[in-house]
Amino acid sequence: MTRRPPYEPWRETTGEFRWRLGVRPLDLERWIEIGDNAAHELALKAEIMSSHPSTAFCALEHTEDEAQEVLEVLVAHLEEVHPSHAATVKVDADLHPLDAAGRLIQEDLVLMVERDERLVFGAGSVCFPNRWDLQSKLGLSMSEVHEPVALLNEQLGPVIDDVLRRLTPDRPMWRLGWGVIDTDDLYQAVDGTAAPRPVDAPASAHHLRIERETLRRFPRTNCVLFTIRTHQLPLPDLVDIDQMSAVALADAIESMPIPIAEYKQLDRSGNDIADWLRSSA
Repeated sequence: MTRRPPYEPWRETTGEFRWRLGVRPLDLERWIEIGDNAAHELALKAEIMSSHPSTAFCALEHTEDEAQEVLEVLVAHLEEVHPSHAATVKVDADLHPLDAAGRLIQEDLVLMVERDERLVFGAGSVCFPNRWDLQSKLGLSMSEVHEPVALLNEQLGPVIDDVLRRLTPDRPMWRLGWGVIDTDDLYQAVDGTAAPRPVDAPASAHHLRIERETLRRFPRTNCVLFTIRTHQLPLPDLVDIDQMSAVALADAIESMPIPIAEYKQLDRSGNDIADWLRSSA
């Protein structure tokens, strides 16, 4: 059965596309999303971790304390809010705590830690990257992490820094991101380990990729955890479900400045996708 996408952030685009942080308060009861496809995605994570461990996980030295705090809080959350899911998963005590945490849930995890009075990328468990390289981010500040993202630091850099400064354990936040991609394969690493991309995929073969991110600071170690939950939907399903949403997506794609369209890899296909969405709707 075709399902409506859980979020539709492209409908918030007005005028020329700009990066929007769009953070909002997070109800901790909804910190982690457990979907009907949890068993499938956890099995896929285990397969990726087995086949490409250095692509999907990395950590600075001496990040175990921060990651252990995250792991303990996550396990307690699952037991309280998602007890049926908690009963199906088990912590592997032989792993780095963030690696162990990432294997319990569908979300990818990025851990930021305090080093030399800077918040830096300390560890990551990322099985479903949207064509970015985990290893290259290790040890970087948030602005350095975002340097390859066209116009992001220019439009949002100071805002992101301010949000992280104001983030406290009792004020978690969440936000949304989206893109359109030419495959339904969640594993989109860029180090040559992912499946080859389709050649000249037609618009109808593209998929929406929606990312729900949460930001949470932890009190004992002052670390910050980003969770990234990826949802995907074939574009024909969106057209069938909501023609107005499909047209709004076409508008948002066409409104992207060239640098952002290039970053999202829609500079060559974007107009064709937008035309297809409108004609199908």
